[in-house]
Amino acid sequence: MIIAMPMSRGRLASHFTKAQRIVIFNEYHQLIANFDNPALTGGCSAKKAMLDLIKAQKADIVIVQHIGERMLGKLLSASISVSKGDSRTSIEQLLTDSSDFNRRMLNASEGRTSLNHENKGGCCSGASGGCGCSTKGTASNNLAVHPLKTKSTDIARLKYSGFRVVT
Repeated sequence: MIIAMPMSRGRLASHFTKAQRIVIFNEYHQLIANFDNPALTGGCSAKKAMLDLIKAQKADIVIVQHIGERMLGKLLSASISVSKGDSRTSIEQLLTDSSDFNRRMLNASEGRTSLNHENKGGCCSGASGGCGCSTKGTASNNLAVHPLKTKSTDIARLKYSGFRVVT
């Protein structure tokens, strides 16, 4: 079993794609690889490079604190399990907890919705055909999430800043 963990400052990164490093551990919790996070350069192609790195390392499990619904959906589609963690928890405890099925994220809707993606026009609207992520935001006015479905009717009315709704 291979476990990937996004890390910043020696702890689990609070947001998956904003981690400084991607650290890979084996089933015995031994460090086997340590990479600069390619997603830090920004954009969908950089996030795809991060996903490709994790796939290339043959990760079975990724530990996250916060992750966007698009990236979560891509990990799950690649048959990579995603375990919920907390940056205040020790690395050893996070690695141990990653085998607990009660911590698993099973649906892309458990990830955070990116309204910025839609507000910026999305990355899929470019002349090159885009990056392959979904083309529209996924929130409705009751904040229900419908991953990988295109629904843009109520997106313009919602604005987020971190976890707080901004009106």
